[in-house]
Amino acid sequence: MGEDGNPVALEQVDRYEYTISFPGSSFPNWTVDEAPPVGRDAGPNPVRTLAAAIGHCMSSTLYNTLERAHVAVAPIRTTVRATVARNDRGRLRVRNLTVELHTRPLREEDRASFEHCVEIFDDYCTVSGAVREGIPIDRSVRPD
Repeated sequence: MGEDGNPVALEQVDRYEYTISFPGSSFPNWTVDEAPPVGRDAGPNPVRTLAAAIGHCMSSTLYNTLERAHVAVAPIRTTVRATVARNDRGRLRVRNLTVELHTRPLREEDRASFEHCVEIFDDYCTVSGAVREGIPIDRSVRPD
């Protein structure tokens, strides 16, 4: 599942609204924005896109762990809630993400394997693991 350098490009449309594209792929573009009063709510904001990335990664990792253990499960439904609050410097930050994954084994004889997978899967999640550990971000601002 390597993403080695696959770019994600953002282009400003209007104020806080951006079009996100995925060069080199056939994925459709996304629209992202901020909520009013600063934005127009034309798409999800950064907090929601982070929550979506965490939820997708955890859901997929749980599924992969269960599949490798040959445990058939009901379709996974996931809800992610982000708590935003001010830090000690008064800056808004995502302070907590609560992830609820809902599924169950389809065969009761798989219950023990299911429980084991639930215990270990998040150790393999690329995105949530990186967020937990803190991701270094190299950034630059350059003239066109």
